[in-house]
Amino acid sequence: MRIKQVDIKNFKFHHSLPFDIKAQNCLIYGENGTGKSSIYEALYSNFYYYKNTNIANDIFDIVGTFQHRDYSENTEVNILFNNQKEINRENNEVTDSELLENQTIYFANERLLREITEEDFYTLIQNSLKEHFPLLNNLHRIYLDWMRELNKPNNKKTSSETIEERIELDKQFKTQFFEYIPLTEINSIIKNDLNEKFQIEFNIGDSKIENKKLIYPTIQIKVKDIDDRGDFQNHFNEAKLKLIGIAIYFALAKKYETDSDLKLLVLDDFLTSLDMANRKLIIQYILENFGEYQKIILTHNIQFYNLILREIDTSEESEKWDIKKIFLSSLLEEETAMIRDDSISFLGNAKERLEAGDLQSSGNFLRKEFERIVQDFEILLELGKVEDMSNILDILKKPKVYYPKPHKTIFEFIKSIEEIFGYTMDDNSKLFKIEEKIQKIKECKIDLNRAETLEDGTVEQYSLSLSLQKTNFYNGILLNPLSHNDIEIEAYRKECLNVIELLDNINKGLKKLKGKRF
Repeated sequence: MRIKQVDIKNFKFHHSLPFDIKAQNCLIYGENGTGKSSIYEALYSNFYYYKNTNIANDIFDIVGTFQHRDYSENTEVNILFNNQKEINRENNEVTDSELLENQTIYFANERLLREITEEDFYTLIQNSLKEHFPLLNNLHRIYLDWMRELNKPNNKKTSSETIEERIELDKQFKTQFFEYIPLTEINSIIKNDLNEKFQIEFNIGDSKIENKKLIYPTIQIKVKDIDDRGDFQNHFNEAKLKLIGIAIYFALAKKYETDSDLKLLVLDDFLTSLDMANRKLIIQYILENFGEYQKIILTHNIQFYNLILREIDTSEESEKWDIKKIFLSSLLEEETAMIRDDSISFLGNAKERLEAGDLQSSGNFLRKEFERIVQDFEILLELGKVEDMSNILDILKKPKVYYPKPHKTIFEFIKSIEEIFGYTMDDNSKLFKIEEKIQKIKECKIDLNRAETLEDGTVEQYSLSLSLQKTNFYNGILLNPLSHNDIEIEAYRKECLNVIELLDNINKGLKKLKGKRF
């Protein structure tokens, strides 16, 4: 059982955002401000209907919190599964929510993972973790049930009896805490999967009674065998704290997963403050340990997006992933978020509208296709929005060669240099070996301006940098709104045809680069 289609209406950023998921998993990339977190919260509002008691009991007002600011229509989140079952939200009501009972569903974002090491852990269980792992509420219930008995009008227990019971209750809590919180598994992830040398432990304080009110025990995370002087948060940097939060969350997820029809893991920009080496280890852990899950990952980070693509290719999981991009389109009357598949091209629409004589629409599709191409190059070259479109074109026109696996090439070169310096030979021989390695790297490059012999024997000549240079001539169409006084004139029709040919040629080059991705 997996999500097949999602339709979000009037929810936070999105007035209308329909999209499908064609594979088991889905990766969605988009810049900040395109509505990724709105997708996360929309899905959360449906799938955590039972886990989050505030949502289930109408204490939390979905409409009041998430309704689109410019529209008063109903807030809807409609989800269709591949078995044709549905869970649909209309305002605060969810239909067929019984489908969610006993399913394995986990949502995590940067805020939750940060809170794991920022808050007192007992408070965190009460405020956040019990929504994700409902069985943890049993730990709080130990004290809650006792306090209810203690506060009954017919209670005749003396103060000393109450203290003895509280002390015994603390012992019971500490025993059950380590039955519910898998410390061994947490430290195993930290050591074996995240390659860290430290281990953690939980320091559990005693509860108290003040003015006939129970003060719950405090639980502090600390580094094992290190005196942090009670200042755990400042003892480690932000990255280490995030790794601890990730280890705790995923250890809990594996402990409480069930043999259910639906296994769903949704992650929204959850690896901020981590370097690429740590991000790679975490993605590898997810791919290896959550293979049965439907995974939906949303990110605004180009480098992280490319890292996931590389890991998917390496693990031979590419067929299991639907790669999408969310972007803002201004072709309509208002700026609207749209989701498109990674492989979709708008050239077909442009050709169709040109043949029908609708040059205005053809020009719109051509600009849309050009924006898509530029975005793909931004991602492929990891440029980001720090560069405007004209600067990106200048960057793309200059390179004449491309290395298909730059990260691997650099890593292997450094490793080989280390090996050469360990050889028992004179320095000149070592330098000669290094020159050989450098020459091999040069031989790995791909000429962007080259001819290729196709399967049918014909020779295809294409020049990616030359094609990009030509775009300067067509900037009037590609980068600006239509400004011709008469769009029916032959010159404009020919311009459209030339732009179609140009973009088709650029797409060929882009496809070759993406096909040899890292």
